[in-house]
Amino acid sequence: MHRSFSETKFLCYKACIGSGIDVGRAQDISAAATLIGAYEKSFFARFPALITAPVNHLRLAENTASKIAQFENISAAQNGSFLADCLQSKLYTQIQIRLLDNAMLLAGMCLHLAPELHLTLTINNKLAAQFFENRLFAVTAWLMSDNAEFVTLEISDNTIPELAELAPSHALYIGDETWEEIEYLAARTYVAENEQSRIAGAGAGLTDND
Repeated sequence: MHRSFSETKFLCYKACIGSGIDVGRAQDISAAATLIGAYEKSFFARFPALITAPVNHLRLAENTASKIAQFENISAAQNGSFLADCLQSKLYTQIQIRLLDNAMLLAGMCLHLAPELHLTLTINNKLAAQFFENRLFAVTAWLMSDNAEFVTLEISDNTIPELAELAPSHALYIGDETWEEIEYLAARTYVAENEQSRIAGAGAGLTDND
């Protein structure tokens, strides 16, 4: 079924909150998911699993003299905004990841948070994508990789001609089953509609004070 960008972004945001993600990251994740989902509609089927994955404790290999950051295991939803910030601040110019749960969401986080950067993504030494100025050049099959191994994300000024530019859709198509899964997570933020919940502060209250 076709969904608007605004309702998709809002529902994804509520689903993130319902999954225990803090407000700031929920805003970034929902914006990134809606942005990257316009390039590949099947991405949304992966979204519930990405935001409900067990907490991943980020571990950075010690190498203070280098502009290269090395990580063992990365969750795009949990760690993507941090990685984008590291590149945007020029703290690091290259990030190496042994295992990444979803390459497409990481690309979306970078497009959303650091559109001014010229970034290249490789997976297992194979070129997967390049993105800059809200433009995405990619091999879709590689960019859709789940549990991608030996991923490198780096700042690069070189345009790679063999990558085709992808065109985003102007409408989102998300299947009913996937939409219901996201709605289920969003519903965790709702409270019961009864007198007790209103007394506790939900809704507009029990009296009209206008």
